[in-house]
Amino acid sequence: MTEPFMFQGVEFVEYATPNPEELSKVFYSLGFKKIGQHKTKKISLFKAGGFCFIINSDKNSFAYNFQNLHGPSACAMAFRVKNAKEAFDKAVKRGATPFTKDEHKFLAVYGVGESLIYFVDKYQSLEMYKEDFDITVDTSEKKDLSLLSIDHLTNNVPQGEMQKVCDFYSNIFDFTEVRYFDIKGQQTGLISKVMKSHCGTILIPVNEPSTKNSQIQEYLDVYNGAGIQHIAFLTNNIIKTVDNLKNNNLNFLSIPDTYYETLLNRVPQVKDSLDDLKKLKILADGDKDGYLLQIFTENQIGPIFFEIIQRKNHFGFGEGNFQALFESMEEDQRRRGFL
Repeated sequence: MTEPFMFQGVEFVEYATPNPEELSKVFYSLGFKKIGQHKTKKISLFKAGGFCFIINSDKNSFAYNFQNLHGPSACAMAFRVKNAKEAFDKAVKRGATPFTKDEHKFLAVYGVGESLIYFVDKYQSLEMYKEDFDITVDTSEKKDLSLLSIDHLTNNVPQGEMQKVCDFYSNIFDFTEVRYFDIKGQQTGLISKVMKSHCGTILIPVNEPSTKNSQIQEYLDVYNGAGIQHIAFLTNNIIKTVDNLKNNNLNFLSIPDTYYETLLNRVPQVKDSLDDLKKLKILADGDKDGYLLQIFTENQIGPIFFEIIQRKNHFGFGEGNFQALFESMEEDQRRRGFL
């Protein structure tokens, strides 16, 4: 029996866009700093906390072809491993399709929606980037917005394909299912399974629509297929972080004030200021062991959005918030004329 895959989280997410300047503004508003420019290609490197984002708008790249199909999109993510070649070989042996174009040094296989999954093994410092990037530090954005790491990345897939994608993560990378949700709003619905790596450092919820006009289906229509729906950032002070992000003009989903009238009845262990949570529109959920605080941005990159999450000994995904969040998203859909 082969050893299970062991990861050390996500090193970076790569984005494809025809308008890198606009996407850079989004990253700056999130507190990222530009730390590098590719030596020969139109590729930029950004960093926040312990992870990176890459903007790839080079015309001779996988990313460029990906954005021609999907528009502004997340075209790849990188898993940290002990040995990239061994991880790549193991994944291919188990049935993953290898990425064979000689664009860069990173070994990769195809993932959800024909996006890429890279394997990187020199992630302890910026050394792995220095061969391809001129590393600099952009000091124009000085705020530390306390995004520590990537907590999870959510995949959206067409109706009937959720199990196939979950099996991919399970059979190739030894992920296991740790949660299942069936969420219904007034007019729309979704089902979701949360997949977790054997080592526990990577979490990927996989969603599929249960109605033709759900938020998941809208994403699939706009994105022209399956893909990464949102990226969640872990923070250790969500109130300070969100306050700073709002001062950076980052827009979040609106939550009705009525949500906060029953919050302490539903999650009595919350110790944070209810006034602060209400003012900033931060959601809370938990159980007897702890709680989490979370908030979601409006769409930022095509149909892709971001989540900020703080965990206080609670490792769920805000299941108790799904109904309120779903109804808020439905209201946003109605405002935009989708419902």
